[in-house]
Amino acid sequence: MFETRMLGYTELQLDTATSVLMGLLNGLAVIRHEAAAGPEIIDLFLRAGIAVEESLHTYQTEADAVACANQLIRAGHLLFWPYPLPAGRYQDAAHLVSPHLYRYLNAKENLAQWLPPEHLARRHILSHEQMAACDFSEPVCLKAAGNAATGWGYAVFPCLNKEHFTKAKAWFVERSQDIPAVLVEEWIEVDCCWCAGLAIDETSTLCFGGAEQLFSSPGKQSGSIIDPERPFTAKARQLAVRVGELARGMGFRGIAGLDIGRAKDGRYLVFDPNFRIASSSSQLLFHEAASVRSGLPVSQSFQSSPCAPFDEIAKRLHQPIEEGWFVPTRLFNGEKHPLSDGKHIITGFVMAADRDLATEAAKRLQQRLL
Repeated sequence: MFETRMLGYTELQLDTATSVLMGLLNGLAVIRHEAAAGPEIIDLFLRAGIAVEESLHTYQTEADAVACANQLIRAGHLLFWPYPLPAGRYQDAAHLVSPHLYRYLNAKENLAQWLPPEHLARRHILSHEQMAACDFSEPVCLKAAGNAATGWGYAVFPCLNKEHFTKAKAWFVERSQDIPAVLVEEWIEVDCCWCAGLAIDETSTLCFGGAEQLFSSPGKQSGSIIDPERPFTAKARQLAVRVGELARGMGFRGIAGLDIGRAKDGRYLVFDPNFRIASSSSQLLFHEAASVRSGLPVSQSFQSSPCAPFDEIAKRLHQPIEEGWFVPTRLFNGEKHPLSDGKHIITGFVMAADRDLATEAAKRLQQRLL
C-alpha cells in the first residue's frame, strides 16, 4: 500500500491491477489474482476473438503471489509490473526495469531534465513552506512532486480560481509526509489531449497510436476515445517516439504511455510521463482489429461495477461481445475476492459509427449490466 499511496489505492485495487493486458501477453509468464483469470473470464475474451495463451499463474493471497514471483525469478524470468512492488522485496536484478529508473521516469518533476522547454508548460517546484506562503494569482495546476507512483489524476489539482487553489493547498498539507514538494505548472488550454502508447525494446521505440482523453472536469480524466475524425497527429507521434527513445537510452523496456496535449496555439506539450501500463493501452492495441470485426470506426472506453451474480453478468455481455460492439479488456469476478462486496469490474470499450453513438452505446451497456 505504501508504494501506491499517491494513487488512492485500496487493497482490493492492488489485486484488480493484475487484470491488465489480458490477451496481449501471450507466451509470457503472468501472475494474476484468481478473480481476474478464471475460466468464466477467459470465456468472455474468447467470445470477443481474443485468445489468452499466457503461462498463467494465479494467486489468492499476497503470500501466494510472492511465492509465485520468487519461483519465476529462480526460473530466470524478470518482473514487469504496472506499479512498484514493495521496496527491497526483490533484488533489482529481478526486475526488467529497475525500481530506481521507474521512479525517475515517472516523477513529473524530472521531465524538465530531459525534455526541451518548448514541449513543457512553465513550471517550478515549491517546498511546503513556500507553498504555504503562496496566494492565487493565475490559473495553475498543482501536482505531487517526488517519486511516488501517481496516476488517475489522484494527485493533480487544476486551480482555476482561488477556491480551487485553497482546497488543493490544504490537500497537500495533509499529505506533506508523503509528498516532499509541490509542482506548480501553468494552466494551458488545450484543444486535444492524448495518451500515446509506446512499446520499447532493446533496439527501438514503437508508438502504437494515441487515445484521445475524455474529461469529466478539468484535469480529471473519465475515459478515452479513438475517433478517426479527430486523429492522433503525426507531430504528437513524433514527440512520443522522441521521449520513448530517451527513456530507452536510460534502460526502460516494456509498455508505456505519455500524456501529450495540443495547446490552442498549436504547441505540443508533454504533461505527464506514464512509463507503465496505461488505462488505454489495451484499447489502443485492440482498436484496429475490433474496428475490422465490427465494421465500426470509433471506440470509447467503458467501465462498470455491477453486483448481480457473475454468471448473470456474463450472459448479459454475450450479445454485445458477439455482435462486436463491446470488447472486454479487464474483467474481475468479485465473487472470488473477500473485499469486493460482491461488485465485479467490467472494463473494455464500445464500438460505434461516431462519438455520439459511442456515448449512447456505453449508456446502453451500462443499463444492461445494472
